Amino acid sequence: MIDGLPRALTITAAVGAAVAGGALFVFSAFVMPGLRRLSGEDGARAMQAINKAAPTSPAFLVVFMGTALVCVGLGVVAVTRLDEPYAKYLIAGAVLYLATIAITGIYHVPRNDALDLVDPATAAGVDAWRAYVPGWVAWNHVRSATAIAGSVSFVLALTAA
Repeated sequence: MIDGLPRALTITAAVGAAVAGGALFVFSAFVMPGLRRLSGEDGARAMQAINKAAPTSPAFLVVFMGTALVCVGLGVVAVTRLDEPYAKYLIAGAVLYLATIAITGIYHVPRNDALDLVDPATAAGVDAWRAYVPGWVAWNHVRSATAIAGSVSFVLALTAA
């Protein structure tokens, strides 16, 4: 059974991954569908505002990136304790959550940056918005699932005997 600092870090990672996964799920479940109901101009403007707010939100950054740092630490713990029953769950949780971060950096950030460059009041801006949404949402489903699955893996690590 995990104890001491590794246990505290695992609890932290489980909660952080669940919170991050929940925030991402909200986008898939109703934020993006709500933005789709707006005019193309208004939807694009709203998403541009969200894209500017997210990376400057201390609460979001602490949860999103802080959990990633904890995952790196737990990965090191797991690799040094491979004979422990919880190690495979720590590795799985860390890999799954770090996949969430990778998807964000590789897929979402570049598309968000590109959307921020368009003028939503133009036909090209509206077209960019309409092209942006389907892929963004599909990959958001994936990153929501990886974060939530990471959280589940950390919970399993806590219960591994």
